[in-house]
Amino acid sequence: MMTLEQIRQRNHEENAAARRLQAAGYRLEGWDPRTGRRIVARITDENTNRERRTFYDFTSWQEAAAALLG
Repeated sequence: MMTLEQIRQRNHEENAAARRLQAAGYRLEGWDPRTGRRIVARITDENTNRERRTFYDFTSWQEAAAALLG
């Protein structure tokens, strides 16, 4: 069981990772209730005929930031 301070720290780290992803141009599409995973999208050439959407799923925003941002 996590202590309140551990929960706060984890939430702080999750929010920081989410902000880094958004700053890099990724969209946070939310959470899939069936799998419990977070969905991240990368949309290039938005609103054009060349629009391309790529979706990724991760267990946490921190994992997503580590994988997508290096």
